[in-house]
Amino acid sequence: MSLGIFLRECLRSVYEVVLKDVSVRIAGLTGQGIEFATEVIVGACALKGLNVYTFRWFPTIVRGGSTYSEIRISDVEISAPPDKIDVLAVLDESGVKDVDDLLLRDSIILIDESLSIPQYNCRVFRQPLKKTSSEAKSRPNIVVVGFISGLLGLGYNSVSIVLEKISKKDLLESNLRGVEAGYKLFIESGLESFDLPSLSASKSIVQGSDMVALGALSAGCKFFAGYPITPSTSIMEKIMKWFPEVGGLAVQVEDELSAISMIIGASYAGARSMTATSGPGLSLMVEGIGFAAMAEIPIVVVDVQRVGPSTGMPTAYEQGDIDLATHPSHGDVPRIVLAPSTIEEYYSMTMLAFELADRYRCPVILLLDQVYVMNYFTLDKLEASRTSGRKNVSSVGGGLLQVFPSYSGSADGIPSPPLDGFLVVASSVEHDVKGLGTQDGKIHVDMSIKRLRKLGELEESPVGWEVLGDAEACEAVVSIGSCRGAVEEALEKIRKSSRMMLHIPLKQLWPLPRMLEETLKNVEKIYVIEQNASGQLLNLVSSKLPKTAELRSIRKFDGCPFRPVEIYRGLVYDGGG
Repeated sequence: MSLGIFLRECLRSVYEVVLKDVSVRIAGLTGQGIEFATEVIVGACALKGLNVYTFRWFPTIVRGGSTYSEIRISDVEISAPPDKIDVLAVLDESGVKDVDDLLLRDSIILIDESLSIPQYNCRVFRQPLKKTSSEAKSRPNIVVVGFISGLLGLGYNSVSIVLEKISKKDLLESNLRGVEAGYKLFIESGLESFDLPSLSASKSIVQGSDMVALGALSAGCKFFAGYPITPSTSIMEKIMKWFPEVGGLAVQVEDELSAISMIIGASYAGARSMTATSGPGLSLMVEGIGFAAMAEIPIVVVDVQRVGPSTGMPTAYEQGDIDLATHPSHGDVPRIVLAPSTIEEYYSMTMLAFELADRYRCPVILLLDQVYVMNYFTLDKLEASRTSGRKNVSSVGGGLLQVFPSYSGSADGIPSPPLDGFLVVASSVEHDVKGLGTQDGKIHVDMSIKRLRKLGELEESPVGWEVLGDAEACEAVVSIGSCRGAVEEALEKIRKSSRMMLHIPLKQLWPLPRMLEETLKNVEKIYVIEQNASGQLLNLVSSKLPKTAELRSIRKFDGCPFRPVEIYRGLVYDGGG
């Protein structure tokens, strides 16, 4: 028995299982319809009002590489991958990977009778999946959907409703036959159904890309420029689909240099503007970000992180852009970096990014996680709101030859908004209060201080600040982004043993909140949870942590998100790295 299974079996006697849930993994090759099967099952669960969390591992090639999709289903709120696999459906044996620590004695493996996989200590059901799909004139992935829908108690009607919505017209009848045949296989297998409950109201299915695109629309964003790059492309695709309905303009450009330059120009012309990219693209944008900071032109840059450096693993998950996002250009660059930690915050903090960019007239970088942007989740409801967009100030008496002192600033260093009717000069070189270029060292000192001073209030009153758990605890956890869900699930189990711990899901990475040190001043041990090899978050926040506290780092960087049990193990057994 592996160490992971041994620990998990031991933990069952130590703490009560918090969540009542079922987890399914469908494994095989790319091109075998695993994502479609996932979408059908998620849709049927949403119709029953169940909560869903998904994660998909897939390679960069379109066909032939091994892939899998995990679906965690529960009648209570969930926001982390599962610690176990209850059902493993195998479409190709090469797709079976990294399951040793996830399969328990009562887990079920559903596999075609012609395939062979290693021996696991669980229940294996060999079924004629390929033969049945051929007889039904369907496909094996659809037969698997029918079998799993019976096993989960989703019901044929729920699955057929979803298929009618998402199937291509010429495949609908084939899909319905395949599901029916798969359901019949389940009945004949003699397995008992998990019989998941039906809750009162159905839920919406969203991806993080939906929430970012909707947040941009709600914020009054009118211009988007982007270049396709995994895993941010879906944001661009949805914005390009929806923008025309609100009078916005979205363009696909030749590279990231063009994207950053175009949104700077559009913002200077008066439109709220945004681009979306990933680490390699952000690397190309750093000069433009510096220009926007110097010219004090508000822009929003979305960075969906992936494994690096260089091309890295384009479809895999990592939080390796913390250093790049918080120090995105040479010189002293005023910038704001936000890292939302829930799928709902992908909407609200996208809206907030535009407000902050306009108020402080600087670049705002949204640091997002691939695991949220590209996967499916269920949502009860979205508290939608709308802003009127940028508010330019009108004036009387200005003229095109009269230069407005746009960079004079106020007491807190925030520059005045451009006035209609005046000439507003913006330049990448150092400039005076009217934007006119200068080599005067004294002016450079004054302007540098002014630019840096304007973010002071965000240091004192950070956005999205939360302290979860026991405020008087002597141990604390600091996390970033999508790690939040797994951390909270692990801490919920730890707190049952009367071990007090507080948790700060840090959402404003720059400027760093002064409240970090004040909140943690009496803490003796601090664990920093992040998904990169070098401890970028630990290095970033250490300057704001009490010097008397012992710092521990818990890291994971294999391309997959933290599971709650991994964080639990780090906090209870390993004590960090």
